[in-house]
Amino acid sequence: MIETARMIADAYRWQRRLGHTSVPAPFCHIVANPALPDVWDANHADAVSAQTEAEIDSVLAAMEDHLAHTRWRVAHTDGFTPDVFLARLAHEDYQERPVTIQMALRGPLTDRGAVIDLRPVSSDADWGELHKLVALDFAEGRKTGDLDLSSDFVASAIAAHRSKGSAFSFHMAILDGDVVAYGAHALAPNGVGMIEDLFTLPSARRKGVATSMIAAFADRLHDSGSHTIFLGALASEAPKRLYGRLGFRPVGLARTWVKDASK
Repeated sequence: MIETARMIADAYRWQRRLGHTSVPAPFCHIVANPALPDVWDANHADAVSAQTEAEIDSVLAAMEDHLAHTRWRVAHTDGFTPDVFLARLAHEDYQERPVTIQMALRGPLTDRGAVIDLRPVSSDADWGELHKLVALDFAEGRKTGDLDLSSDFVASAIAAHRSKGSAFSFHMAILDGDVVAYGAHALAPNGVGMIEDLFTLPSARRKGVATSMIAAFADRLHDSGSHTIFLGALASEAPKRLYGRLGFRPVGLARTWVKDASK
């Protein structure tokens, strides 16, 4: 189980770094993208190993040095981040965002959902359609912790998605001729397949759309050679129960800690 959790943590880190500058630093890794200053996944520290006060000071200093272009100081942590670093973040007034449960598929899926069409997001028109769905997703507030996000932020998030290139594949789900959902999948270099960014319009929920997307993505990841498939479930939200019924089991927790350095 620990080995699986570590591979999943590594896959998360790889995915967040796609399309951005990656800077190895003492006791951590810094990811930066001055073109997208308000996107947390594009500007953060992760892979933190700091345990002593001096080591933690060096991580915080590296964040100041490499993230000066953004007002946000962001640290992504997982089950391998030392508790003493988490305690320091809390002491420094970093706010913990909604916790994500990392869940790995054990055995075959128990359901394959509805019959839908999946359309890859490739053309500018496709990205425009995805933009509308992402705006609705963010407005709902589940993934964002009810942050009041501007239209500019949504555009930045889409730009961040596009920067990941072909390594991270977005699709839209079509049910009865209407675009009703979106999601993404990727195969990390360590052989771990990830299913991410699932969202279904409220009007199309409880119809097997999300289940069908998960099944299709899992098939593609298996066919690409993935030995482990996982997805993330917000600890505070109901989809974690759906994922459990489908055969996904909890293996770890991922957290995001954020501080507004302009205040």
